[in-house]
Amino acid sequence: MVKPLGLVCSAVLCAAIASSIVASPGSSASTGPIGNAKASPLVVGKSLYRRYCGQCHALSEALAAGFGNNGGGLGQDGGPSFNDLRVPFSYTVAAMTEPTGGHEIVSTRIKPSDLRAVATYLARVTIRNPLPALPTDG
Repeated sequence: MVKPLGLVCSAVLCAAIASSIVASPGSSASTGPIGNAKASPLVVGKSLYRRYCGQCHALSEALAAGFGNNGGGLGQDGGPSFNDLRVPFSYTVAAMTEPTGGHEIVSTRIKPSDLRAVATYLARVTIRNPLPALPTDG
C-alpha cells in the first residue's frame, strides 16, 4: 500500500523537529555541569571555581590544588588556600570586582552570573571552616 505524500512529509517533519528540540543547547540533553539546566547550584559553582579560581586557590572540596599556573592560564602565583578559611559571599565579589590581589585578568573573563555562582559556592562550602577570612585574603 502506498502512503499519501502528505503523511510521509509530516512524519519526517515531526521527527526533524523532535530531534532538533532534544539536541538544542538549552535543553536538558546538553552535557556538562554548566550546560545542564538541571545541575545543582553547587555542581555549577564547583565547576566554575575550578575554572576561574582553583588554579591559584586551593580548595579540597573543589579538588583544586591552587599552585598558580605559569603556563598561560588565569594566574601566575598561588593564592591563599581556602581549605581553612570561612569566605563570605561579599568577600569573593569584592576580590573579583576591585582591582586587587591579581584578579585583574579573571575579572575581565568571568560573567556576573558566574561570579555570583562561584561566590555562593565558596560561601556554602567554607561556612564551617575555623578561620574567618579577611578582606585581604583574596
